[in-house]
Amino acid sequence: MFTPARYIVLDDEPAELATLVDALHVLGAPCVGVRFDPLGLPEPALFAGLRILFSDLHLVKAQPAGVQHYNTLASLIDRCVPDQHGPYLLVLWTSHEHERAALTARLEELLPAAKRPIAVLALDKTRFRNAGVWNADALRQAIREQIVAMPQLQALLAWERDVLAAANETLAIIGGLVPDDQRSICTYPAALDNVLSLLAVAALGKDNAPNDRKGAVTSALAPLLSDRILNRPSVPEDEALWDRAVTFQPAAALTPPQKARMNTMLHLAIPPAEAVARLDWGAVIPLDNAKLADDAMLAKFGMTAGDLREHEFKLKQSRRTEGQIVVIRGGANCDQAQSQSGPIPLMLGLLVPTGALSTDKKRSPAVHICEEKFALAGLAEPATLLIHARFGATVVPNELATFPEPTIRLREQLLAGILVHIGTHVMRPGTIRF
Repeated sequence: MFTPARYIVLDDEPAELATLVDALHVLGAPCVGVRFDPLGLPEPALFAGLRILFSDLHLVKAQPAGVQHYNTLASLIDRCVPDQHGPYLLVLWTSHEHERAALTARLEELLPAAKRPIAVLALDKTRFRNAGVWNADALRQAIREQIVAMPQLQALLAWERDVLAAANETLAIIGGLVPDDQRSICTYPAALDNVLSLLAVAALGKDNAPNDRKGAVTSALAPLLSDRILNRPSVPEDEALWDRAVTFQPAAALTPPQKARMNTMLHLAIPPAEAVARLDWGAVIPLDNAKLADDAMLAKFGMTAGDLREHEFKLKQSRRTEGQIVVIRGGANCDQAQSQSGPIPLMLGLLVPTGALSTDKKRSPAVHICEEKFALAGLAEPATLLIHARFGATVVPNELATFPEPTIRLREQLLAGILVHIGTHVMRPGTIRF
């Protein structure tokens, strides 16, 4: 129910903690104060929305100065900051630049890349305190000056602000659908229930919506939210900020691994960060040993897995056993969303290290090779996805339940391109001409 705080204040002194939190609250900053206790570290859930972490350098006063203090803070960040986290700043209370530099080096050494702060700032407490009272305006100005010096971070924080504003506007629209005469404490919940129910049924149909109420409402609201994010009113200050943040300076060409990481982010949903079920449109489901057995493959596809690899997907002879044969949940998106009856269409594909593909053997036009290369766990080189238009199959939901769990899901843009290839291939005319 509560949005995670974007600002967290960390200190071992309750008085110091309380006064700084109060000062930030006066500014309207959504922050929480966490008293550091080495015997009871804070819950990681508190750090889910972290953007700025204020921390005393000496969290355990009994420790000797130096590296042990750095290790204590690094250990806390490693435990509490989520594995997949956006950029955040670490504001360190110290007047000594050498301590900031030493802590930065230690964090680089100890923390995985995903958990490192984008920058470590050093601020002297004495600049912002007078007799135990914090000067909140001066603190805000100091932080703003530091962030302005990093326009890329400032732009991302502004984009996040716009997303939150769009979400708030979307909720306001939903609330506005409740008639005025029903906006009383007694009748408002039931009236809002009716609005949400109507949206859910409109999105997924009256039979399917009750099976996934959240998904149904999300399907109805997502386009509205997306439109509000994409079409925010233009503000000159924001345009100037983005001009500074995105400069299109000449840069070195991306390496194949870097391209693969970008494509993975753009086109693949990977559990557990994103939920993927067998029935999901675009779910990529590996075939287990039983389903890859020669008799099973011959019964389902009319060809063994080995022959598919060699004669259809055309792998190098020395690497013909590499990669993973998969099926991809295809069909119409609306059929999946509304749980329409009937068999579920599957497309046969191969996820394989790009280097295993033969470059001197011509493949059938039925084989679609995705130009995007992907970074997948367990593979030392970027992977390629191949889809074969002739080797489709259908299964009923009960049979699909016996397949392994899906490993990834193709996002809509990539999946739509594959479906266009499949549709174009199967509908090509067999024209006789002389």
